[in-house]
Amino acid sequence: MNDNEIERHLRQALGRCDAPEGFADRVLKQVAAEDNKRLHPHRSWHWGWPALRWAAIPAMAAVIATGVGYRIYEQRQQQAEAMMAKQQVLLALRITGSKLRLAKQKVKEVESAKTENRL
Repeated sequence: MNDNEIERHLRQALGRCDAPEGFADRVLKQVAAEDNKRLHPHRSWHWGWPALRWAAIPAMAAVIATGVGYRIYEQRQQQAEAMMAKQQVLLALRITGSKLRLAKQKVKEVESAKTENRL
């Protein structure tokens, strides 16, 4: 194909032609429909929005209740762990106190034995 043939094909392809029958009517109907959509954008979804709102309310309440319930559970777990730690500390202090009393008693026994030996 040479340049002249390409130009001829382009002229034929891009040449003027008449619009098909009813083209103008279809365009006008489509423009009217788009104008109607712009004026009433949610008309097609209008029936669903109240139902969605009413469905969202219990769902949000359930989410909030679950969050609050979980927070209460966490607090109770922390309180239980704190009480267990407190009991362990008190037990350790009792054991330490009793061991210190035993050590003190033995020291006194050793000191009294030394004083008896000196006399």
